[in-house]
Amino acid sequence: MVLKPGISRMLSICLVLKLAAAAAGCSELGLGTQPEKTVDPNKFPEDYKKNILTYAKAHPAELLNTREASISAPALTKFGTENRYFICLRATAPDWRKEKMVIFFSGRINQFVDADSEHCGAAQYQPFPELVAEISNLKEKK
Repeated sequence: MVLKPGISRMLSICLVLKLAAAAAGCSELGLGTQPEKTVDPNKFPEDYKKNILTYAKAHPAELLNTREASISAPALTKFGTENRYFICLRATAPDWRKEKMVIFFSGRINQFVDADSEHCGAAQYQPFPELVAEISNLKEKK
């Protein structure tokens, strides 16, 4: 197939323009890229109770047989060189008692670890019956 010189030239120009546009999208100029979204690592965990319930659904063995639960309000404190929100969670069963510390990053659970006395020793706990109900629902579904 033979193309007329004018059509061939137009196709070549289109091809060059497409390659230039593709290269510009990958260039350091940032053409064709979206600006990076900034993340606030210390965003207040507004739905912290809901997040704990979701965590309990995904990891039921951690709190199985809980008969009583208490939770503290979110507090901002230093962990190493960074500040983070955290809550303290206390769960009691007939044969055990656990105290957990939940550390948040950008308003979401980042760590679910054993509590330490430095952060949870003086925590002001309030009843968290929703967790007991959630664990009971999970047991009934088995």
